[in-house]
Amino acid sequence: MKIVDLHTGAARLTDALNQLEVAWERTTLSWNDESRRHFEAEHLAPITPTIRMTLDAVNRLAEVLGRVERECLDEDR
Repeated sequence: MKIVDLHTGAARLTDALNQLEVAWERTTLSWNDESRRHFEAEHLAPITPTIRMTLDAVNRLAEVLGRVERECLDEDR
């Protein structure tokens, strides 16, 4: 039995980021001015690297917790 599941949340965050990128790309068809570029630079561009670093950290943490969980299960046997 899994005690901690970080993969589901990470997958949902990845999917949300992908959806945001697709939706944002579609806005160029109807909104392509300085205001859009400013919004992108100030609000969207900064969050992408932060989300990617967060996902990397979550994946590393999931590996550690998985290892700890296996070790604890081995001790119970």
